[in-house]
Amino acid sequence: MRRHEILIADNLGDAVGVEDLIDRIRSSAEVIYRPEINRDELLNEIESYDVLVVRSRTTVDERLIDRARNLRLVITATHGLDHIDIECAEKKGIEIKNLSEQTNAVAEFVMAVLLCMARKINLADRLAKNALWRKDEMVGIEVSGKTIGVVGFGRIGQSVAEKALALGMRVIIYEIDITPEKGRKAKKMGAEMISLGDLLKRSDFITIHVPKTKTTSKMFGRREFASMKDGAFLINAARGDIVDEEALLEYLEKGKLGGVAIDVYSVQPPFGQALLRKIIANDKVVATPHIGGQTKEARRSTIEAISDMLEEYLSEG
Repeated sequence: MRRHEILIADNLGDAVGVEDLIDRIRSSAEVIYRPEINRDELLNEIESYDVLVVRSRTTVDERLIDRARNLRLVITATHGLDHIDIECAEKKGIEIKNLSEQTNAVAEFVMAVLLCMARKINLADRLAKNALWRKDEMVGIEVSGKTIGVVGFGRIGQSVAEKALALGMRVIIYEIDITPEKGRKAKKMGAEMISLGDLLKRSDFITIHVPKTKTTSKMFGRREFASMKDGAFLINAARGDIVDEEALLEYLEKGKLGGVAIDVYSVQPPFGQALLRKIIANDKVVATPHIGGQTKEARRSTIEAISDMLEEYLSEG
Protein backbone atom coordinates (compact mmCIF):
# COMPACT_ATOMS: atom_id res chain seq x y z
CA MET A 1 0.00 0.00 0.00
CA ARG A 2 1.33 3.43 -0.97
CA ARG A 3 2.35 5.61 1.98
CA HIS A 4 0.92 9.10 2.20
CA GLU A 5 3.39 11.86 1.40
CA ILE A 6 3.20 15.18 3.26
CA LEU A 7 5.13 18.30 2.34
CA ILE A 8 5.66 21.15 4.82
CA ALA A 9 6.62 23.95 2.44
CA ASP A 10 7.10 26.85 4.86
CA ASN A 11 9.01 27.58 8.05
CA LEU A 12 6.93 26.65 11.10
CA GLY A 13 9.47 28.33 13.35
CA ASP A 14 10.10 25.75 16.07
CA ALA A 15 12.62 23.11 14.95
CA VAL A 16 12.00 20.94 18.02
CA GLY A 17 8.25 21.15 17.47
CA VAL A 18 8.58 20.14 13.83
CA GLU A 19 10.70 17.16 14.83
CA ASP A 20 7.99 16.13 17.28
CA LEU A 21 5.37 16.48 14.53
CA ILE A 22 7.36 14.26 12.18
CA ASP A 23 7.92 11.67 14.92
CA ARG A 24 4.18 11.55 15.70
CA ILE A 25 3.16 10.60 12.16
CA ARG A 26 6.28 8.88 10.82
CA SER A 27 4.68 5.44 11.17
CA SER A 28 1.73 6.49 8.97
CA ALA A 29 3.27 8.79 6.37
CA GLU A 30 6.39 10.26 4.81
CA VAL A 31 6.87 13.85 6.01
CA ILE A 32 9.17 16.17 4.08
CA TYR A 33 10.11 19.48 5.73
CA ARG A 34 11.40 21.96 3.14
CA PRO A 35 10.81 25.46 4.54
CA GLU A 36 12.88 27.15 1.82
CA ILE A 37 11.42 25.36 -1.21
CA ASN A 38 10.97 27.83 -4.06
CA ARG A 39 8.05 28.22 -6.43
CA ASP A 40 9.58 26.34 -9.37
CA GLU A 41 10.64 23.43 -7.18
CA LEU A 42 7.19 23.22 -5.64
CA LEU A 43 5.49 23.23 -9.06
CA ASN A 44 7.78 20.44 -10.26
CA GLU A 45 7.35 18.25 -7.19
CA ILE A 46 3.79 18.84 -5.96
CA GLU A 47 2.16 16.01 -7.93
CA SER A 48 3.59 13.36 -5.60
CA TYR A 49 2.15 14.82 -2.38
CA ASP A 50 -1.15 14.01 -0.67
CA VAL A 51 -0.99 16.83 1.89
CA LEU A 52 0.57 20.30 1.68
CA VAL A 53 1.28 22.44 4.76
CA VAL A 54 1.99 26.14 4.13
CA ARG A 55 2.05 29.60 5.61
CA SER A 56 1.42 32.88 3.78
CA ARG A 57 4.73 32.70 1.85
CA THR A 58 3.41 29.94 -0.40
CA THR A 59 0.64 30.72 -2.88
CA VAL A 60 -1.67 27.79 -3.56
CA ASP A 61 -3.17 28.98 -6.84
CA GLU A 62 -4.82 27.33 -9.83
CA ARG A 63 -1.51 26.53 -11.52
CA LEU A 64 -0.21 24.69 -8.46
CA ILE A 65 -3.53 22.91 -7.83
CA ASP A 66 -3.70 21.70 -11.44
CA ARG A 67 -0.32 19.99 -11.02
CA ALA A 68 -1.22 18.47 -7.64
CA ARG A 69 -2.70 15.18 -8.87
CA ASN A 70 -2.69 13.42 -5.48
CA LEU A 71 -3.37 16.41 -3.25
CA ARG A 72 -6.33 15.98 -0.90
CA LEU A 73 -5.60 18.38 1.96
CA VAL A 74 -3.98 21.80 2.36
CA ILE A 75 -3.31 23.04 5.88
CA THR A 76 -2.31 26.68 6.23
CA ALA A 77 -0.70 27.78 9.49
CA THR A 78 -2.42 31.16 9.16
CA HIS A 79 -5.73 32.72 10.07
CA GLY A 80 -6.18 34.28 6.61
CA LEU A 81 -6.82 32.35 3.40
CA ASP A 82 -6.10 34.95 0.72
CA HIS A 83 -3.03 33.02 -0.52
CA ILE A 84 -5.18 30.00 -1.42
CA ASP A 85 -7.57 29.65 -4.37
CA ILE A 86 -10.34 28.05 -2.33
CA GLU A 87 -12.82 27.77 -5.21
CA CYS A 88 -10.32 25.95 -7.42
CA ALA A 89 -9.33 23.63 -4.57
CA GLU A 90 -12.94 22.73 -3.84
CA LYS A 91 -13.55 21.86 -7.50
CA LYS A 92 -10.65 19.40 -7.29
CA GLY A 93 -11.93 17.88 -4.04
CA ILE A 94 -9.10 19.36 -1.98
CA GLU A 95 -9.96 20.22 1.61
CA ILE A 96 -8.59 23.47 3.08
CA LYS A 97 -7.96 23.92 6.80
CA ASN A 98 -6.71 27.03 8.56
CA LEU A 99 -5.72 27.66 12.17
CA SER A 100 -6.76 30.01 14.97
CA GLU A 101 -3.78 29.40 17.27
CA GLN A 102 -2.45 32.92 16.59
CA THR A 103 -5.60 34.66 17.85
CA ASN A 104 -4.29 35.71 21.26
CA ALA A 105 -0.84 36.58 19.89
CA VAL A 106 -2.30 38.98 17.31
CA ALA A 107 -4.71 40.53 19.83
CA GLU A 108 -1.89 41.15 22.31
CA PHE A 109 0.21 42.65 19.51
CA VAL A 110 -2.60 45.06 18.63
CA MET A 111 -2.81 46.28 22.22
CA ALA A 112 0.98 46.61 22.36
CA VAL A 113 1.20 48.90 19.31
CA LEU A 114 -1.89 50.80 20.43
CA LEU A 115 -0.16 51.72 23.70
CA CYS A 116 3.10 52.34 21.85
CA MET A 117 1.42 54.97 19.66
CA ALA A 118 -0.62 56.49 22.47
CA ARG A 119 2.50 57.14 24.55
CA LYS A 120 4.86 57.86 21.60
CA ILE A 121 7.17 55.10 22.81
CA ASN A 122 8.59 54.35 19.36
CA LEU A 123 9.57 57.98 18.77
CA ALA A 124 10.89 58.47 22.31
CA ASP A 125 13.07 55.37 21.92
CA ARG A 126 14.45 56.64 18.61
CA LEU A 127 15.30 60.04 20.13
CA ALA A 128 16.94 58.51 23.20
CA LYS A 129 19.12 56.29 21.04
CA ASN A 130 20.33 59.46 19.31
CA ALA A 131 21.08 61.16 22.66
CA LEU A 132 18.13 63.57 22.29
CA TRP A 133 16.26 64.50 25.50
CA ARG A 134 13.01 66.04 24.18
CA LYS A 135 10.75 65.11 27.07
CA ASP A 136 8.25 67.94 26.57
CA GLU A 137 7.50 66.75 23.03
CA MET A 138 6.69 63.24 24.23
CA VAL A 139 3.32 64.02 25.84
CA GLY A 140 1.03 61.11 25.05
CA ILE A 141 -2.58 60.22 25.78
CA GLU A 142 -4.20 57.67 28.10
CA VAL A 143 -6.31 54.98 26.44
CA SER A 144 -8.72 54.50 29.35
CA GLY A 145 -12.00 56.17 28.42
CA LYS A 146 -11.10 56.34 24.72
CA THR A 147 -13.16 54.65 22.00
CA ILE A 148 -11.73 51.83 19.92
CA GLY A 149 -13.44 50.82 16.70
CA VAL A 150 -12.98 47.14 15.88
CA VAL A 151 -13.53 46.46 12.18
CA GLY A 152 -14.29 42.75 11.91
CA PHE A 153 -15.62 40.73 14.84
CA GLY A 154 -14.21 37.27 14.23
CA ARG A 155 -11.97 35.45 16.68
CA ILE A 156 -9.20 38.06 16.65
CA GLY A 157 -11.57 41.03 16.71
CA GLN A 158 -13.38 39.55 19.70
CA SER A 159 -10.12 38.99 21.57
CA VAL A 160 -9.01 42.58 20.87
CA ALA A 161 -12.36 43.89 22.12
CA GLU A 162 -12.04 41.94 25.39
CA LYS A 163 -8.53 43.26 26.01
CA ALA A 164 -9.54 46.84 25.18
CA LEU A 165 -12.45 46.67 27.63
CA ALA A 166 -10.01 45.49 30.31
CA LEU A 167 -8.03 48.69 29.72
CA GLY A 168 -11.16 50.77 30.31
CA MET A 169 -11.82 51.58 26.65
CA ARG A 170 -15.23 51.90 25.02
CA VAL A 171 -15.62 49.34 22.22
CA ILE A 172 -17.66 49.84 19.06
CA ILE A 173 -17.78 47.24 16.30
CA TYR A 174 -18.42 47.07 12.57
CA GLU A 175 -19.02 43.58 11.22
CA ILE A 176 -19.70 42.73 7.57
CA ASP A 177 -21.08 39.30 8.38
CA ILE A 178 -23.29 39.84 11.43
CA THR A 179 -24.54 36.59 12.98
CA PRO A 180 -26.79 36.14 16.04
CA GLU A 181 -23.83 34.63 17.88
CA LYS A 182 -21.63 37.66 17.19
CA GLY A 183 -24.44 39.99 18.20
CA ARG A 184 -24.91 38.17 21.52
CA LYS A 185 -21.14 38.16 22.09
CA ALA A 186 -20.89 41.94 21.55
CA LYS A 187 -23.89 42.66 23.79
CA LYS A 188 -22.59 40.40 26.56
CA MET A 189 -19.23 42.16 26.70
CA GLY A 190 -20.82 45.62 26.59
CA ALA A 191 -19.72 46.55 23.07
CA GLU A 192 -21.89 48.25 20.48
CA MET A 193 -22.48 47.11 16.87
CA ILE A 194 -22.71 50.09 14.51
CA SER A 195 -22.22 51.06 10.86
CA LEU A 196 -18.74 51.64 9.43
CA GLY A 197 -19.54 55.31 8.85
CA ASP A 198 -20.44 55.85 12.50
CA LEU A 199 -17.40 53.88 13.65
CA LEU A 200 -15.08 56.07 11.60
CA LYS A 201 -16.56 59.25 13.09
CA ARG A 202 -16.54 58.09 16.71
CA SER A 203 -13.31 56.12 17.11
CA ASP A 204 -10.11 57.40 18.70
CA PHE A 205 -8.43 54.14 17.63
CA ILE A 206 -9.41 51.87 14.75
CA THR A 207 -8.12 48.32 14.35
CA ILE A 208 -8.73 46.19 11.26
CA HIS A 209 -9.57 42.49 11.50
CA VAL A 210 -11.31 41.52 8.27
CA PRO A 211 -10.06 38.99 5.70
CA LYS A 212 -8.72 40.10 2.35
CA THR A 213 -11.52 39.70 -0.23
CA LYS A 214 -12.84 41.56 -3.26
CA THR A 215 -15.18 43.40 -0.89
CA THR A 216 -12.49 44.47 1.58
CA SER A 217 -9.80 45.40 -0.96
CA LYS A 218 -9.00 49.12 -0.45
CA MET A 219 -11.72 49.20 2.21
CA PHE A 220 -9.90 52.12 3.83
CA GLY A 221 -9.41 54.81 1.20
CA ARG A 222 -9.62 58.59 0.96
CA ARG A 223 -13.31 58.75 1.83
CA GLU A 224 -12.80 56.66 4.97
CA PHE A 225 -9.74 58.62 6.11
CA ALA A 226 -11.59 61.89 5.57
CA SER A 227 -14.44 60.61 7.78
CA MET A 228 -12.17 59.74 10.70
CA LYS A 229 -11.64 61.96 13.72
CA ASP A 230 -8.74 64.37 13.52
CA GLY A 231 -5.84 62.71 15.34
CA ALA A 232 -7.31 59.21 15.22
CA PHE A 233 -4.98 56.19 15.26
CA LEU A 234 -5.15 53.28 12.80
CA ILE A 235 -3.84 49.74 13.32
CA ASN A 236 -3.63 47.23 10.46
CA ALA A 237 -2.52 43.73 11.45
CA ALA A 238 -4.84 42.01 8.95
CA ARG A 239 -3.76 42.34 5.30
CA GLY A 240 -2.00 45.18 3.49
CA ASP A 241 -4.40 45.47 0.56
CA ILE A 242 -7.30 46.37 2.87
CA VAL A 243 -5.79 49.87 3.19
CA ASP A 244 -5.21 52.12 0.18
CA GLU A 245 -1.58 52.92 0.90
CA GLU A 246 -1.47 56.00 -1.33
CA ALA A 247 -4.41 57.47 0.58
CA LEU A 248 -2.78 56.48 3.87
CA LEU A 249 0.39 58.42 3.06
CA GLU A 250 -1.64 61.40 1.87
CA TYR A 251 -3.62 61.64 5.12
CA LEU A 252 -0.53 61.04 7.24
CA GLU A 253 1.21 63.97 5.55
CA LYS A 254 -1.90 66.13 5.92
CA GLY A 255 -1.73 65.57 9.68
CA LYS A 256 -5.16 63.95 9.81
CA LEU A 257 -3.92 60.83 11.60
CA GLY A 258 -2.43 60.79 15.09
CA GLY A 259 -0.52 57.61 14.32
CA VAL A 260 -0.53 54.41 12.31
CA ALA A 261 0.69 50.93 13.21
CA ILE A 262 1.30 48.67 10.21
CA ASP A 263 2.24 45.01 10.40
CA VAL A 264 1.16 44.06 6.87
CA TYR A 265 1.80 45.55 3.44
CA SER A 266 0.51 45.17 -0.11
CA VAL A 267 4.02 43.97 -1.05
CA GLN A 268 6.06 41.94 1.43
CA PRO A 269 8.84 42.70 2.15
CA PRO A 270 7.90 46.33 1.40
CA PHE A 271 11.32 47.92 1.06
CA GLY A 272 11.48 47.79 -2.74
CA GLN A 273 8.46 50.10 -3.03
CA ALA A 274 9.11 53.84 -2.77
CA LEU A 275 5.60 54.53 -1.46
CA LEU A 276 5.91 51.96 1.32
CA ARG A 277 9.40 53.13 2.29
CA LYS A 278 8.00 56.65 2.66
CA ILE A 279 5.16 55.44 4.88
CA ILE A 280 7.51 53.41 7.07
CA ALA A 281 9.89 56.37 7.49
CA ASN A 282 7.13 58.66 8.82
CA ASP A 283 7.59 59.50 12.53
CA LYS A 284 3.93 58.75 13.22
CA VAL A 285 4.22 55.19 11.95
CA VAL A 286 5.04 52.08 13.95
CA ALA A 287 6.12 49.61 11.26
CA THR A 288 6.73 45.92 11.92
CA PRO A 289 7.51 42.96 9.60
CA HIS A 290 4.27 40.93 9.88
CA ILE A 291 4.99 39.71 13.40
CA GLY A 292 1.48 39.91 14.88
CA GLY A 293 1.22 36.16 15.33
CA GLN A 294 4.90 35.55 16.04
CA THR A 295 5.12 34.26 19.59
CA LYS A 296 6.73 31.09 20.91
CA GLU A 297 3.40 30.00 22.33
CA ALA A 298 1.52 30.55 19.07
CA ARG A 299 4.13 28.72 17.02
CA ARG A 300 4.17 25.75 19.37
CA SER A 301 0.37 25.46 19.50
CA THR A 302 0.25 25.83 15.70
CA ILE A 303 2.56 22.84 15.27
CA GLU A 304 0.48 20.83 17.74
CA ALA A 305 -2.72 21.72 15.86
CA ILE A 306 -1.16 20.70 12.55
CA SER A 307 -0.07 17.40 14.09
CA ASP A 308 -3.64 16.76 15.26
CA MET A 309 -5.06 17.57 11.82
CA LEU A 310 -2.59 15.26 10.10
CA GLU A 311 -3.28 12.40 12.50
CA GLU A 312 -7.01 12.83 11.93
CA TYR A 313 -6.55 12.84 8.15
CA LEU A 314 -4.33 9.74 8.22
CA SER A 315 -6.61 7.82 10.57
CA GLU A 316 -9.55 8.44 8.24
CA GLY A 317 -7.57 7.27 5.24
